[in-house]
Amino acid sequence: MKLLIISLALCTCNMAIPIEPSTTSLLELLNNSGFSELKDALVKHNMTNIINATEPMTIFAPSNEAFKNLKNNPWTKNMTHGMMEKLMGRLVVLRRKLLPADVRNEMIVDTVSNEKLRLNVYPKVRTVNGIMVVMEPNVQNQQVIIYRVNRFPMAPPTGRDIFEMLNRRKERFSTLVKAIEVANLKDTLKTAGPYTLFAPNNDAFKALPEAKLAKLMESPAELKSILLGHVINGTYFLGALLDAPELPALAGGLNKIAVNGMNMTVNGTKVFTREGMIAENGAIHVIDRVLLPSNTTAPPSV
Repeated sequence: MKLLIISLALCTCNMAIPIEPSTTSLLELLNNSGFSELKDALVKHNMTNIINATEPMTIFAPSNEAFKNLKNNPWTKNMTHGMMEKLMGRLVVLRRKLLPADVRNEMIVDTVSNEKLRLNVYPKVRTVNGIMVVMEPNVQNQQVIIYRVNRFPMAPPTGRDIFEMLNRRKERFSTLVKAIEVANLKDTLKTAGPYTLFAPNNDAFKALPEAKLAKLMESPAELKSILLGHVINGTYFLGALLDAPELPALAGGLNKIAVNGMNMTVNGTKVFTREGMIAENGAIHVIDRVLLPSNTTAPPSV
């Protein structure tokens, strides 16, 4: 599942919208606050479990423009009723009214669709599954709080950890998958984290001298050290990378992020910003070169 994970820098505004009376229905609250498309979608798809809920609730509400883009996108314009139910349910956290001060970095919350959302707090941006969240101003009444998002957050299917996401795309990552197994990092990328992985595609490994690659595949310790240089502790979506010029790798040392217009690099290597993926235990950014250390260090225990 390809995922475009683009988050732009957020200028926080402290102008909180007054709390609406609790007698205002959810549909009225959405309609009066500029989320008419979400209101119409909830009604059209008979989402009564959300419309009639009496418990506290947090909604990550896509803008009307996000709905327009959904309808115009050839991949999503013909979504079935069941698919739309899941999409709508993913936007709603029941039994929790999460105020901005309640949101913590790497917080995991359950949704009506029985999927999980990962909330991240960065210096200038907050995201939900990698999508920028406008935390303030927000819309709320005594029961509900609504945050605006400009895209629909996606969610990885159950069991799609970092390793599994790569393993299911062997046409692009077969060499990386093999290297992870040789370096005995499979379990780490399946069960630990959250991590951010800068994932070299097959072309990246082909760019290495053939003898160098063959030697690495026969040297698990050295290979492990190199691969851990691609792994960052914590989840860093694109919005976070825009404001993180240096990120420490698990192997030690720093990965330097540079942004020039629409182009992004890590240690001078291109990041394919439109090919990012979200996994259950982190984020994956695709790169076109293997990040080789300037000097060899002993691999840490992971």
